[in-house]
Amino acid sequence: MQDLVLDRPIVQKYGGTSVGTLERIQNVAKRVAEQYRQGQRQIALVVSAMSGETNRLVELVSGINPHSSLRNYDMAVSAGEQVAVALMAAALEKEGLPSLGLLAYQLGIFTDSLHSKARIREIDCQRLYQCWADGIVPVVAGFQGVTENLEITTLGRGGSDTSAVALAVALNAAVCEINTDVDGFYTADPRVVPDARLVEEMDFEVALEMASLGSKVLHTRCVELGAKFHMPIIVRNTFTPNDHQRTIIMNLSTQRKLEAPVVSGVTLDRNVVRLSVTQLPARGGMIAAVFDTIAASGVNVDIIVHNKQENSDSMRIGFTIGSADLVRTRALLESWCRDQGGNISCEAAEGLAKVSVVGLGMQSHPGVASRVFSVLENEGVAIHMISTSEIKISCVVAERDGDKAARILHRAFIEEEVR
Repeated sequence: MQDLVLDRPIVQKYGGTSVGTLERIQNVAKRVAEQYRQGQRQIALVVSAMSGETNRLVELVSGINPHSSLRNYDMAVSAGEQVAVALMAAALEKEGLPSLGLLAYQLGIFTDSLHSKARIREIDCQRLYQCWADGIVPVVAGFQGVTENLEITTLGRGGSDTSAVALAVALNAAVCEINTDVDGFYTADPRVVPDARLVEEMDFEVALEMASLGSKVLHTRCVELGAKFHMPIIVRNTFTPNDHQRTIIMNLSTQRKLEAPVVSGVTLDRNVVRLSVTQLPARGGMIAAVFDTIAASGVNVDIIVHNKQENSDSMRIGFTIGSADLVRTRALLESWCRDQGGNISCEAAEGLAKVSVVGLGMQSHPGVASRVFSVLENEGVAIHMISTSEIKISCVVAERDGDKAARILHRAFIEEEVR
């Protein structure tokens, strides 16, 4: 349900599909105008680029130079939000609401200087407060930021979610509402698992794991911010009535955590690549040197395995990254390997997927891991790598087995649990 909060600000983010056409932008404007006239005057909108626009801009940059500097990349791909902001502000004006579109540099969304994956350091909200005092609805560009030197940065794909939650935190808003093309978080991707069910309430811990493990509903960093600052996040469908079902992400009580189902959700990430560094000298500092090289580029490493090679004084390190980071990471590592001399080499294995089960209830139920492995193996799904924590178990499998793995784990842990 979408409740009015008249005494505190609210932040509403509209994703690319929500603003994908002129008609959809006008429909969002009508909804916001209705809320405004009902008394919700402190609304800040955050919008993404129109659906498909960022992909088009990425393709243009890649077409010119696939090894373009990330500074140029950010300058190009951030342009889509500027158009969406202007169109949304114009649509609000048509509904009789004064509106002001604001890009990151105009508002003051300051980030670090890590292009394409920047992190927000500070947001200056004074202009928003002035907008509300003047009866103006502000529309803020998501996804983009600016450094202290006024260099344009972007927050990574899906970063408008993070823009919205960060803005909600800075404003001490009552809630951050993420409007998208799904009803909320499901127990699995309904396109893969037809029997997946909507989760109406979810703890930040579970939402964070599901976002980081391949659920496409929210940007991982926005959930991190929500958890850190206790900012409730509502995920709802733009194209349904205000009282339609949705997911609210918040801190659940201790009692409700204790009663949580063993597994709350199953995720599937098809964008997985395994990199291996072989013939690495088995001496102190070498492992750290490999990951320092990767970390300097802002690439997130996921599952890591390490073993000493037989009849040798060498090591082998294997780890997974997102496929979008493959070209850049492999180039960095190959350069590093050449600088080290010897026979050190870097290899990449594509065609992989990661399937995971997530749930607070796993903390108090032994044997979940063994059941995951037996369920997959009994169905002929080979496991290449494994990662575990208190509330998740992830298995890297062949990409061709990904959908099958998600369905059988959902059936074993969620569908059968409610029978």
